[in-house]
Amino acid sequence: MSAPAFSVWVTGPEQGAVEAIAEELARRLAARRLVVEVLDRRTPGIDALAGEGLERRAAFVAGLLARHGVAVVVALPVAARAARERVRTELGRMIEVYARPAHQAPDTYEPPERPEVEIAVPEPSPGAGVEQALRTLELLDLLPRGEDRAYSEEEEREVIRRLKAFGYL
Repeated sequence: MSAPAFSVWVTGPEQGAVEAIAEELARRLAARRLVVEVLDRRTPGIDALAGEGLERRAAFVAGLLARHGVAVVVALPVAARAARERVRTELGRMIEVYARPAHQAPDTYEPPERPEVEIAVPEPSPGAGVEQALRTLELLDLLPRGEDRAYSEEEEREVIRRLKAFGYL
């Protein structure tokens, strides 16, 4: 059996932006030769999981895949912060990526209090947010460091500062 992988839960009030970030992240992980699965509205059979408790069922599937070495990128609409926090507890090896819209999020969506990565949508520098998510996975030792990537001291200090502020390091 493969070593356990990890999950990345991409969240935000704009589902199109969330799915675009998830797709790019999955593409970049696959380019590193990882087995990757994306769980989003377009996933065949996902409708069977829909409804009350979607996040718990999606977390169960993500956990099964991760235990078998599959990196899972989840981009499903879960508006309640508490529900996403329960998922975080269940999955363990997970980071949350928040796609922060330019305008105020609707009242029905509760932004995360402590996402490991926050991406402004639209991104001023396309792809920078996904790169930050990859670096965060590397710093948490969930993802081996890319052979072709070197961190600037400033970038590494900033990511470590944020992770310490959140209590992860």
